[in-house]
Formats: sequence, C-alpha cells, structure tokens
Amino acid sequence: MNKDLVALQYPQLFQGVFARRREVFVPLVEDARRSLHTLPVPEALRPFYDTVVRDNPQPSFMLLPLMFLAMAEASGGIQAVHRRFLPVLLLTMEICAIVDDTVDRTPMRSGRRTFALRFGEPSTTPFVGSLIALAAQEAARVEPHLLGATMNLFTELYALQIWERQHLYPNEALFARWLDNRYRENTLGVSFGLDTALRLNGRPPLPSRVVEAFGRIFQDVDDLVNIIEDRRAEGENDDVLMGAVTRPLLVTLENQPSLRTDVANLWRVCRVMTGASASAVHKTPAHLNPTIAKIYRPIHEAILDVGVRGTVRHVLADYRTTVMCSPPEFRPAIQEMTRTWVDRLRRCKGNELITEEEIRHSLGEDEPQEAA
Repeated sequence: MNKDLVALQYPQLFQGVFARRREVFVPLVEDARRSLHTLPVPEALRPFYDTVVRDNPQPSFMLLPLMFLAMAEASGGIQAVHRRFLPVLLLTMEICAIVDDTVDRTPMRSGRRTFALRFGEPSTTPFVGSLIALAAQEAARVEPHLLGATMNLFTELYALQIWERQHLYPNEALFARWLDNRYRENTLGVSFGLDTALRLNGRPPLPSRVVEAFGRIFQDVDDLVNIIEDRRAEGENDDVLMGAVTRPLLVTLENQPSLRTDVANLWRVCRVMTGASASAVHKTPAHLNPTIAKIYRPIHEAILDVGVRGTVRHVLADYRTTVMCSPPEFRPAIQEMTRTWVDRLRRCKGNELITEEEIRHSLGEDEPQEAA
C-alpha cells in the first residue's frame, strides 16, 4: 500500500451534468478512492485489490456514483453521509464490473485488461466473495440501514447474471425475456445509485417507471456506442457474437425477419467456436474467425442500417418517459441526467446518431419544470 493512486480519468464523452459539476464531484470521488485505498485488507488480497482500486484510472461504472452525487444535490444537498457512503458505492460498482466482465467473457474494459483476463476466471470467485464481504463490512460501518439495499443489489443482480450465463445463444422463445432481464440488471444499478442518494436525504425512491426507463436508456446507449464505435478493435466483445440479445438486434429482426435464420445459424456456430473464457476470446476473437465473420456480415450490416436507428427512437421515447414521470421537484435534475446519456449519441466517433433538434423535439415544447 506504499504506492499512490494513479491519476483519475474523469469521463470526457459524457458531458452535461457531469461536466457542469466536475469541480464539485472530482474532489469527492478522489476522497472516496483514497478511502478505499487505505482500507485494511488481508496481505494476500492486497495485490489483487490494488488492481481495481489503486491502479484503476477510471473507476468502473463511474457514471453511477456521479449520478448518486447529482441526485443528492437535487434532493437536499450532498451531506456528510453521502460522502461516507460514496466509497461503498464505488466498491460496489467494481464488484459489479468484475462479475459482468466474467459472465460476458470480456477481455478489456476502458483500455485495461479485465480481472478475468489478467488473473483467470477461477480467481474471480474468491476475489468477488472477498470484495462483497468488504463492501458489507463498510456499509454496516458507515451507514447500517443501507446494508440491506447493498446486499439486495448483489442478490438480484447476480441471480439475473447466472440466468444470462446459462442462456447464451438463446432460441427465439427466450428473446423477450433475455432483453427484459438485461434491462432489469441496469434498472437495479440506476435505482441503487439514485434511490440511495434520495434515501440518505430522507426522501422516497423514484417511481418505478422512471428508473426502468432510465435503465433501458443506460443499456441501449451503451449498446449503440459499442456498435457504432466498433469497440472490437479495442479488445471488447461484440454482444451478438457472444450470444446476447440486444435492442438493436431485435429491432433488426422485427424489420427483416428473414435474418432470424441467419442468427440461428450464426449462434449455432458460435456455440462451438467461440471461446468459453475471456482469455480464449482474447486469443481468438470471434469476429476474426472467417466462418463466423461470413455468416455475421449481413446481420451486422442490417443492424447498422436498421437496428441502430430503431433503437435511437426507443431511447428518445424512454427519455420522454423518464422526464415526464419524474416527481416535479426532481424533474429538472432527472432531465439533465438522462439528457446527458442521450447526448452521448451525438458524440459517437465519426457518426452523430442523434441531433439536438431530435432531443428537444422528444419532449415537445414543454420545459421540464412545466411538464405535468
């Protein structure tokens, strides 16, 4: 523990509230990182722990802790209790990322090797177990009444991810459930970040329609960015080739049903030829396999042509739902947060998926504080 934390890399492509409040949020995140760095952990755990705390320039799922701070500001101000709980939230997000990467067989995250790639999947189980115990210990110490909410997040999220892992490359009968579960995973994270901030200010949770629509935005924007910016070149996975159901894929199949046979054929091949671990996927990326690439080409082209634009329409609809269903006193804050996510689609490398006019038009002429 004699090394300093690496310099923080604050989000650059998500602007909006995160850029506007950067001067306030950065010192709080840095304090939370230092708090995690100085936690007493067993000597045998320290080298592994440091890889996700000390050596990580951008905390995993960092936007959720920033949303936590933004919601705290909007509901009464960032209190000492929010600052005490922020390290727990950061640690919780690291745990979620490690499990997510392992289930998805992801080799790289934000330009760094994932824990699963660096140390192997067998090491992930005891490591995640130790981190959950540490998160529970810290939650109980700094804010005991949030221990239950923290543990419930892990329980439900990991139940969904076990199901996901066991149903990769699903048949059509499971497509709808697959996507619903995928959205539910994100809704749990959004709810944990926003509702925890509200609870610490003595406020009730947001309506379920708000966090559910925000959860869908969270997932769909991430999927769209991965498709358009082709993260495969950076060592990240292609969801379709990994056997995951996404909104862009389903929108494409709804508009071009003849591709359903192609998807079934693709997944039949991928089940056999795609690696079962992050290490195997990293050594032989599925999209570089000639057989897989040939079958996937028309599907991928259709997703770019049809699925992307159709998913953007869903994002705009969910943006409107999130804003209009928010409690009036929090509507401006919720609009700014969700708009920050939607606005990310204007910053896709080499391709603006959405215009400022489309974002404004999705809410009509009403200002957020006037929309009943």
